[in-house]
Amino acid sequence: MRDRGGYRHSAYLDGQGPLRRPASTIKLLLIANITVFVVQILVWATARVHLGFALGLRASLVVEKLWVWQVFTYMFLHDPAWIWHIVFNMYVLYAFGTQVEALLGRRRFLTLYFGGGVAGGLAFCVMQYVFGERGIAMGASAAVIAVLIWYAIRYPNQTILLFFILPIRLKWAAALIIGIDVLGAIGAYGGDVAHAAHLGGALFAWLYWRYGGSVERYFDALPARQARKQQKRRSRDDDRLDEILAKITREGFDGLSARERKFLTDQSKRRNARR
Repeated sequence: MRDRGGYRHSAYLDGQGPLRRPASTIKLLLIANITVFVVQILVWATARVHLGFALGLRASLVVEKLWVWQVFTYMFLHDPAWIWHIVFNMYVLYAFGTQVEALLGRRRFLTLYFGGGVAGGLAFCVMQYVFGERGIAMGASAAVIAVLIWYAIRYPNQTILLFFILPIRLKWAAALIIGIDVLGAIGAYGGDVAHAAHLGGALFAWLYWRYGGSVERYFDALPARQARKQQKRRSRDDDRLDEILAKITREGFDGLSARERKFLTDQSKRRNARR
């Protein structure tokens, strides 16, 4: 996460061993982020317009003017004045995102990635209101950290190279990153909202690891449950229809109550609509 208020964070990791070829989703995310970064530079160079003011994340605009799209769009912007911001984020996304997508699949990976980004954006907004606005949030760091932390939870004892040099287990690397962000959020910088965005992404990763499967199974089962409910309703309607038709046979149509006639009309409309 890059905060135009002056925050820079470089505690990123280098995966040890050969990397998988990037999956299609990772390629699209890389292309999207790099393309937006180039557009940012060109727009600033030609028109002196900073896209961060409209697409970056500011709590006051989200809450007071309902610019809610910023909670999503800020993830695709990076600081044009500091190229390492996007370089670090895209490298970590490539190194770990490729493997996480292979484990989760496209849909679940995107839930993790964008969920982490949105959670980070919300944490940013909360800290902005607590400590006052200090800048515009831009960057995929919260989303990328969500991917990294999820992978660290899955493979805590895997060894990686920190800063391309120091061998360290993923669980300790993740703890180091979280520790730095906690200290940054409550320490000398007080309400440094960029740290809070990282922590929001990390928290979402843990929640997704802990509860994501149960939530997804619930929603995946909704169509089947809905189908069973509709089948039971149709069965009850068929039974009642048989009773009404039998009554017509015994007493004639004039023997039906207003409610029974309405039921026949409704059933006729439903059955015609299904044809």
